[in-house]
Amino acid sequence: MIPLKGPALAEALYPDPGLRPFTDLDLLVRREDAARAVALLGERGYRHLGWQRSLAYEVAHAPAACFVADGRALPVDLHWGLVGFPAGARPLAPGAQAEVWERAVATERWGRRVLELALEDLVLYLALHLAVHHPLAGLVWRLDLALLLRRHAARLDWEALLARAARWRARGALYFALRTAAAELGAGAPPAVLARLRPRGARGALLDRFACRRDARGRGDHLLALLVMDRWRDATGALAAGVVPPAAWARSRYGGRTTAGAYLRHYARLGAVLARTARALLARS
Repeated sequence: MIPLKGPALAEALYPDPGLRPFTDLDLLVRREDAARAVALLGERGYRHLGWQRSLAYEVAHAPAACFVADGRALPVDLHWGLVGFPAGARPLAPGAQAEVWERAVATERWGRRVLELALEDLVLYLALHLAVHHPLAGLVWRLDLALLLRRHAARLDWEALLARAARWRARGALYFALRTAAAELGAGAPPAVLARLRPRGARGALLDRFACRRDARGRGDHLLALLVMDRWRDATGALAAGVVPPAAWARSRYGGRTTAGAYLRHYARLGAVLARTARALLARS
């Protein structure tokens, strides 16, 4: 497994690990090891906490699932994917997530040998996490990326990072995250790198606007997750799946005895998302 975020970044980037708050342990495993990891957590008293989503749904359609145990201080977020896009979209290129295991490096943390993401993979992962999961709210994820850039920018292989972002179809996410770190915390990529990453036209202008503004309530997160997708067909596919999801997906996501009931719950949630996004757009007009 590879520890992600939380205590791993606290040890690696912060002058005192206690300065980096976290509320759970994020652990990355290979997808083919997910069932075994779930079983191991169960043997240690952990149970799935799905927030109205079944474990079967999360294994099939989500990048992670949360597990809690009575009397334990910290839940475990078990990851088998790097990022989850809206409506189950999977715009990352095939093989992107397998690559990180090939490049993972061993290091010493907490008096033991652990694996961690290679530097360029860590930058991309933090960029994806910020751009897709927390694009408008939450300082800690911005600070993680800024501290990483300030400490390691000189040894970052920017050409390799740009090539990897293009291959993963994550250039938009990387641009937004680097632009945000520069705008808010004064730590970012060289201007030439940002210029090469910036999408053309209206998409780039919108990402610039969002990167320079924050929203403590995270309104507009779903819009940003669509804007950072590099291919329009991925974004339009996600929109289509959000409006008319496959029946099997809807039943798996929302449960219930009937497909109609699952769709009703989906459209109620979709209406709430659209209202929140509209408020975010009006606030920026």
